[in-house]
Formats: sequence, structure tokens, C-alpha cells
Amino acid sequence: MKYFVLIPIVFPMIMAIIGTKVKFKSEKERNVFLYTTVILNLAVLIELFIQGEAFTIHLVKVSSFLDVYFKIDKLGILFSILASTLWIFTTSYSIEYMKHERDEKRFFIFFLATLGITVGIALSGNLFTMYIFYELLTLSTFPLVIHAESKDALYSGKKYLIYSFGGATLALLGMMILYSITNNLDFIPKGVVMGISYDKTLMLIAYMSMFIGFGVKAAMVPLHSWLPAAMVAPTPVSSLLHAVAVVKSGVFALIRVSYFLVGAQVIAEINGNKYISVLVVLTILMGSFLALHQDNLKKRLAYSTISQLGYMVLGIVLLNKEALTGAIMHLINHAVIKITLFFCVGAIYYKTHKKNIGDIEAIGKNMPITMWCFSIAAISLIGIPPTNAFVSKWYLALGGLDDKIIFPIIILLSAFLTAMYILPIVITAFFHIEENKDERNLDPSRKMLIPIITLTGIIVFLGLFPNVVLNFVKSIVAEVL
Repeated sequence: MKYFVLIPIVFPMIMAIIGTKVKFKSEKERNVFLYTTVILNLAVLIELFIQGEAFTIHLVKVSSFLDVYFKIDKLGILFSILASTLWIFTTSYSIEYMKHERDEKRFFIFFLATLGITVGIALSGNLFTMYIFYELLTLSTFPLVIHAESKDALYSGKKYLIYSFGGATLALLGMMILYSITNNLDFIPKGVVMGISYDKTLMLIAYMSMFIGFGVKAAMVPLHSWLPAAMVAPTPVSSLLHAVAVVKSGVFALIRVSYFLVGAQVIAEINGNKYISVLVVLTILMGSFLALHQDNLKKRLAYSTISQLGYMVLGIVLLNKEALTGAIMHLINHAVIKITLFFCVGAIYYKTHKKNIGDIEAIGKNMPITMWCFSIAAISLIGIPPTNAFVSKWYLALGGLDDKIIFPIIILLSAFLTAMYILPIVITAFFHIEENKDERNLDPSRKMLIPIITLTGIIVFLGLFPNVVLNFVKSIVAEVL
């Protein structure tokens, strides 16, 4: 039974390999194959969650460093279920959207492989295992980024690789320094450094190296420019990059390093959080300011993601319960919001081939369902109740008040800037009068529309009933602080 933990990691990868060999007789047969994979994977993860934290396995152990180790814990199961759930919505959306893109088969092969790798990151029991899957994530998402194979796509892919491998090298340096101090890289609540004598300067170098290294995938300024460049990828890829697979894996890794390896007490002793907080403030504000200047819809959302990721990193480095609760809640809430926004923008492009804000005047009349869902998600992104992001930003603000008044002020300022860059899209869509009126309904088909509507419903539901997730998140925080 201990090998049960490997199923949600290995199963999508095996299905991806099978997908390369099988010649599907029809599109319907392929769709059944895709739905079966992602739904069964979620079902296995739910069963693991129900069974509790009994599953651990050292798959290959050469030494205490070279140890491929998996285990079930609350944080890992939360992230893996979030990813797997959103993968189901993306599958439905992609089946329709990818009809107007090339090489559908190749897309779905790497799409399934990336699911298994993301779950592998979530269920890693130590830093070495997570690092392996972190590198595999770069390799599996690279073909998705360059899917169009255009000059821009290939340039963006090269940039993505350079940033990702550069960050990974820095993270590896920190990992090796930490191992030289602790002789242990297992993920343990409150960290492995407690009770060990260490040189503060060396520990600071280790922590900063790992934080900045893993922070590349979390698009921390100034290591953020790969993310807007990756917008040349098809919209389902953008959704995964921004909502689940890559950037959230970066934030997840930062939580693991900070609270399950180094520990809050040690970080405070070496003042690691003080140095990081400077980059965090830059990330929050610079992402918002850059978003204001983007006319391209996807690029505006990309810079928005950078700013919102800054919120999560802020919650990590404040080192108190409210802030960390807000960070984990925002990891979940932002994932649902941003995937909804990207799905809506993708639907606009799929039906009208319009990419820029200036081109979508009065489109709300032609795509009412799509744009109403976009509007609700936009309101949530700002942090207006009763939507889900209000809850996470509330906890982040409370956590900021425990430290310095400047942090809640920055959160409020960023919320104002968020309104400035996201509401003009809604205003342009609904309140601009188009001279040549087109009465056609251009909302996409059910395969694309049902995920958009359902995710919008989740945004409101998690705003009205946050305790569904909040109590579980608080139990994670209680273990590490």
C-alpha cells in the first residue's frame, strides 16, 4: 500500500507515454482518454487525503542527500488537489480551444506529463526530490511555451530556460550549503535547523540562495521577465503557467524551504525575511505599475500575476500565523481567479481573434456570459467582498499589521492599482458604444463555457464560505508556527 502515493505522480506520465503510441480513431475517443486520466488522478488524491498521512516511501535512497522520498502531508495534499482540480477544467477548455492550434497531440502529451510532475512537487518528502521534479517541470512546460514554434515563441522559450535553470542552479547551491550544516533535507514542520549550531552568515547565504533560486518561478522582481514573454503560448498554457503549474510551484517551494526546512525562528535570527521583504515590495508594486501600461490582454494579466505573487511571498516572509494563512489562501484563491480570467481572454481571442483592450469595445454585448464571469473574477482580484480574494488579502493585511504598518498600506495601494488596470477592461467591454452593432452571440461552446462559469461560481462560493478551505489552511499553519 505504501506505493499508492506514487500513483497520482506516475499515472499521468504513463498515460502521456501511451498517448504518444496510440492512434485514436476519433476526437471523442481521445477526449475520453484525457478526461479519464485527469479525473482518476484527482480521485486517487482524494482517497489519499481521506486515508490521512500514513503514506511515505523512500523510492531510491543512496544517502541522506541522494534520497528520492515521497510523503503525504496537509500542505502537499492541498496543493496537489488544487492542481488536479484545475487540470480537469483546463482539459475541458483545451479540448475546444486547441482545435485552432497546431499539433494538438503533442500539446496534450506534455499537458498530462506536467500534471504528474506538479503532483510530484507537491508530494515530495524532501528538498532533493522536490528539486528533481522542479527541473522536470521546466523541461515538460518548455514544449508548451514554444508550442507555436514562431520566432517569438522560440525566443520566449529560450528565455524561460535560461531563467529557470539559472534559478535552479542558485537553489542547488543553497541546498548543498544547507545540507552541509544540517545533514538533513527532509520536510519537517518548523524545519530541520532547530537545535543545531550554525554560522549565521552561511545560513543566510543558504536561505537567500534557495529563496531567490526558487523565487524565479514565482516571478519575483527582478527575475520576472520570463513570465510576460511566455504569453506567446496558447491560452490554456498561459492559464497553467499563471494559475497552477509553474508560478504556484515556485510559491509552494518557498513555503517548503521557509517553514519545513529552515524554520521561521531561524529565518528571524538571520534576518533573512528583512532582505527578502525589499524584493517583495518591488514585486507587488512594479507588477501593478507595469500592468497599467499593457494594451495586450494576456500581458496585462501576466504583469498582474507578478504583483499578486508578491502578496503570497509577503505572507511567507512576515513569519506570523495570519500572514502565512493569507499567503496559502491567496495561493488557492488567485489560482482560481487567474485561470478564470485567462479562460475568458482566451475565449475572446478564440471567437474574435482580438488580443488588445482597445479592440474589445462593447464585446460584453456579444459575449455576455464570458464578460460577466470576467467581471466577477476582476472584482475578486481587487479584493472586494464577497469574493474569495478579499478573505486572503484580509489575512495578509492582519499579518502585515503584526509587523509594520507599511505592509498593509502597500496592500491597499496595490489593490487600488489593481482596480486601475483591471476595471478598464470591464468598462471597455460593457460601456463603450460600438458604431457598427453586431448582435451575434459570440460566447464559446459549452466545453469552454462550463469551466468558466463553474470557476466563477467557486470564486463567489469561497468568498461567502471561506471556512471550507480556511480551517484546513489554519491547521497547516498551526503545525509550522
